[in-house]
Amino acid sequence: MVTVTEDTQLRRRVDDMLRAVQPSAVPLDAIVRRGNGIRLRRAGAAVVGVGLAGILAVTTLALDVGRQPAAPAAAPTDPAAPGETIATGTADGHAWRLAVQDIADPGSRCVPAITVNGTDADPVYPDPGYSAAVALGAVLPGIAFGFIQLPADIRGIIVNGRRYVPAVTVAACGYRYHVAGFAYSLAQATRITAANPPPGEPTDFAMPDLASKPPATEVTPQSAGVWVNMGRVSGAAASGTLASAGIPEKGWSIAVTFGTGGDCYEFSASSSLGSAQTGACGPVSTPDGPETIMALPLGLPGDATAYAVQVSPRTARLKAFLSNGSSELATPRVVDGRKYAAFVVPNALRLSRLNWLDAAGAVIASTTALPRYGYVQFQP
Repeated sequence: MVTVTEDTQLRRRVDDMLRAVQPSAVPLDAIVRRGNGIRLRRAGAAVVGVGLAGILAVTTLALDVGRQPAAPAAAPTDPAAPGETIATGTADGHAWRLAVQDIADPGSRCVPAITVNGTDADPVYPDPGYSAAVALGAVLPGIAFGFIQLPADIRGIIVNGRRYVPAVTVAACGYRYHVAGFAYSLAQATRITAANPPPGEPTDFAMPDLASKPPATEVTPQSAGVWVNMGRVSGAAASGTLASAGIPEKGWSIAVTFGTGGDCYEFSASSSLGSAQTGACGPVSTPDGPETIMALPLGLPGDATAYAVQVSPRTARLKAFLSNGSSELATPRVVDGRKYAAFVVPNALRLSRLNWLDAAGAVIASTTALPRYGYVQFQP
């Protein structure tokens, strides 16, 4: 059993190691306005002590899902984002658009995904029978968005026995998708049936059960903006190390895995007494979408915190200002055609401001709205 004294010594040694290493800061591009201001989302983080007997707990903020509106009615709207439109409409008075588009940075290998209003992407490839759904939390409480990839001979679906949703054929990155997209209320069970099932084809389609998910708490993470997928999960998947220092036995690293589960980050740190890890997943953005700033605390109050961001193409550096008056610069790394950056704030210090710099060193965005844990999407 690890005693309090041993645990304290471990944390101090990890903190000393982190202080001795210059943290590499985070770059991020121009923040893009979407909606009516700033959307805050906080994700939980799971922390595991490797080589320790105990498990460290990380606190997250609870999500207020608000009132449950009636099922949204579809209404045509003009295209609001690049890509091939799957479906448009209004939900609780807000226009929405589902589209398939390339979410890689310009000049990189094309990565197809299905997006909501040009962001919150689900990187999937054509695969009949595949379905997915996402809820945006406080942005549209009680509303979910979903799509089903259908066999070519099915012309549409019926939602809850009364609403017809036509299937469309759209293209991105050289692939063709035959898909039906729609918005629906989480206040009631959702049943999807084929409008014209040919002999031998399925008549009913399952959707992820978002309604049964409890709100975020101190021990359960939030899922707002992260798609839940059903089927063969045919989609993009890539991983890479964003920042590291030291050696495996005494060092730290921040890595990302990008795929249908979201942008998933892992922060690992080791010392002579053992190692600790923490990880969390956030929404997948697009090159022109809002920026997600992820904070990964190592475990207990006072421990080091890693920050990771999927940054936009214009960003050359991110300048991080710390609470002791110091600052650090970080350069993005490319993972599967998308820029990411990460850095570590050592124990006893806090991140106070982030500035996004272009290739000439000019500030193109700045924020002090920074998470202590979980994630925030910042839209000036």
